Amino acid sequence: ISRFSLVQELRQALLAGELTMHYQPIVELTSTRVVGFEALMRWHHPVQGWIPPNVFIPLAEQSELILALGAFALPEAIAAASAWRVSEGSTRAPYVTVNFSAHQFHNSGLIAMIEVELLTNGLDPERLVIEITDSVALLDANETMNTLSHFRQIGVGSALDDFGTGFSSLSYLALLNPTIIKIDQTFVSPKHETEHNSTLLEAIISLGHKLNTTVLAEGI
Repeated sequence: ISRFSLVQELRQALLAGELTMHYQPIVELTSTRVVGFEALMRWHHPVQGWIPPNVFIPLAEQSELILALGAFALPEAIAAASAWRVSEGSTRAPYVTVNFSAHQFHNSGLIAMIEVELLTNGLDPERLVIEITDSVALLDANETMNTLSHFRQIGVGSALDDFGTGFSSLSYLALLNPTIIKIDQTFVSPKHETEHNSTLLEAIISLGHKLNTTVLAEGI
């Protein structure tokens, strides 16, 4: 199936309800409690079966279709989170993280859309975390800082994804002040284990703690 055909079918899939949101648990290691969920979009094609997100998301990012996917994902994730309750031994209900691409994050209507969906679903803003990669964050650093500042004002959190693999800068990390730093899986489970990997991992964790930022390890 060609890339062009796949984009057209993805557009139809959105209208036909073939796209669904799945939720991957985020576990606090010290207590083993589920403290949040990452919202992940999945596409089940009627003929091709499951189309991997690393196939259809980049295609959508090349067009305005990514904005339509975001307009679908955010309300779905917020609505799902609004139904989650406080589990035994916990003090708050789980939060939800939603991945945003550059097109979505730098869209002028982003803040308004978030505020409307939070209000509509009655979700505490502190239970929503918007997740971006450092490449998205640094695309327009000033605009990013303004947006994240607005997030903090309304209580919405932010997560920096794939930390350590892209354009990560310690100076920008301090300026962006994310709620969560996600350590990329290549650091957590490297193909070739060396003592330097462990040292680097310890340094990132220590840095996160000193910045009062939650450190999240991918793929464990």
